[in-house]
Amino acid sequence: MKLAYSIQEACSLLSIGRTTIYALIGQGDLVILKIGRRTLISAKSLDAFIQSIERNSGRDSLGENRG
Repeated sequence: MKLAYSIQEACSLLSIGRTTIYALIGQGDLVILKIGRRTLISAKSLDAFIQSIERNSGRDSLGENRG
């Protein structure tokens, strides 16, 4: 298992777009690691995000109630 993923890899893993990834980063749902000019997302941060979605299955990932 990798320790960290690029933005592009994280998009593929979560099946979401770059705009959504950056929105999640801006909201603090995903934590980035900057190494030089590279932006990475730790596997631990991705796992925590997925677990939080599973716990809050009645709400979408942006915190809005599903109707």
